[in-house]
Parts: sequence; C-alpha cells; structure tokens
Amino acid sequence: MAAEKHILFEVDEGVGVVTLNRPDRLNAINWELGADLVELLRGLRERDEVRVIVLTGAGRGFCSGGDAEWLSGSGDRGLPGLSDVPLERYQRKTPAGPVADVTRWLVEVDKPVIAALCGPVMGAGLAFALACDRRFADPTTRMCAAMVRLGFAPDCGITWLLPRITRLSTALMMVETGRILEAEEAHREGLIDELVEPGQALPAAMEYAKRLAAGPSVAVDLARRFIYKSLTSTLEEMIDYEAVAATLSSHTADAREGTRAFVEKRKPKFEGR
Repeated sequence: MAAEKHILFEVDEGVGVVTLNRPDRLNAINWELGADLVELLRGLRERDEVRVIVLTGAGRGFCSGGDAEWLSGSGDRGLPGLSDVPLERYQRKTPAGPVADVTRWLVEVDKPVIAALCGPVMGAGLAFALACDRRFADPTTRMCAAMVRLGFAPDCGITWLLPRITRLSTALMMVETGRILEAEEAHREGLIDELVEPGQALPAAMEYAKRLAAGPSVAVDLARRFIYKSLTSTLEEMIDYEAVAATLSSHTADAREGTRAFVEKRKPKFEGR
C-alpha cells in the first residue's frame, strides 16, 4: 500500500481502495487532502485496471467534515471572511476549492464508487458518502449535515444529493438543524444502503465492489453515467441516450462474450474490454 500524503491507495482484484488517512483528526478534510483526492480521482478515471472504487477512512471514522483549523481561518490557507490570508483566484470563485471538487469527481470518475463507513460521516464527509453509488456502514456510523452547526450554509453538493437520496422533509431537517442521525435512523431514511455488523463495512463494500469489477465494466460504467443523466433529462431523451449506450457497449469484447455465454448456457468471463 502506497501513501500519497493524506491518502492511502491500493488495487485489489480490480478494486481501487481509497483511504482517507488522517485518523488523528477523524479524517477531517482540509485543502491539501481535498487537492490530493481530486488529483487521485482524476487519474483513476483513465486507469483501466481499476474498474470500481471503494472510498473509506482510516481509524474510527470515515470523515468528520472540514478541518477545524482551516474552517476557523487560523491556518495557512485562507477562508473568505474568516482570515486575512490572500486568496487565489480559484478560491475566490469557489471558497471550498478542491474540497467541493471532490464531490464532482466522485461522479466524474465515471466508475462505480462504493463507500465503506463507520464513525463520523459529517459535513463534507457526508457529501462525499452520498456522492458514492452505494453506502455500507456499521452501527458506529453517525451522519450529519454539520455546516449549519458552525454557521455555514451547505456546500460540497449536499443540497443536490440529500433530496435525491432521502425524503425532502428529512433533507430539509438535516441542512436546517444539523441534527446527528445515528446509524439505524440513517438506514431507515435511505442514507445507508447496507447496515452491517460492527467492523464489517469495508469487507462488505469490498465484496460488492469485486462483484462489479468482475462484470462487463464498460456496460456498467455507461449504465452509471446514464442514471446520472436521467436526473436532468426527459424520458424521450433517455431512450435516445440509451440507444447510444447500447450501440457503444455492443462493440465490446464483453458483449460478445456475454451473448456467447448465454447461448452456450455457461457463466461469462468478462475482461472489461
């Protein structure tokens, strides 16, 4: 396992495991961690040996949100309105900078991303978890749209993600109050997909991810892409988009293997090509 500053990364049977690695801070995210994570996700989009990604955190929690030193404006990296440190042009347009971009790249990586959760999943950490395709969590998991607790409006895409995953009233309650949801309640509200035994979130996420990695990954990636496309499209548009995806996938080696296996009544052996 190779360390990339505050991130650990390894590949296991086609699954790229990305671990937030600031356990002494409950993996609180700062500018540097956000920038490293965006750079890694950008690179993973083009790495064919990585077919699925699992996102998790080291130690007792997934991600407790924004790092307190950075959010207070007392660090070397400024925050608008809270420090006198000069801001670069990029940050003047996007105050959270690469931290907000992490959410974008969890979708734009164009491969399934599975979250393995425990402990705090708060603020930006909640946004990152919700941007994943599926969330496995153990009973220690606690979820919170924590921004309002610090006097901040929501960010990192959480207002887009929450009402698409849970009920509108729950989304409103979370961003308006910052109330913490324990694992059982988060599961009932649809924020957790699979609630597993203590300490089993990562093994369960890996088992699911490896099943996806063994599948026809081009077709899987296209299916994922068009589910996102459907959120802002009409039925007629999606029927046309699906026709494009079907045409693209029909030219893959996996499509030939899948159809042959069906005719020959055997299990297909997909290679991701």
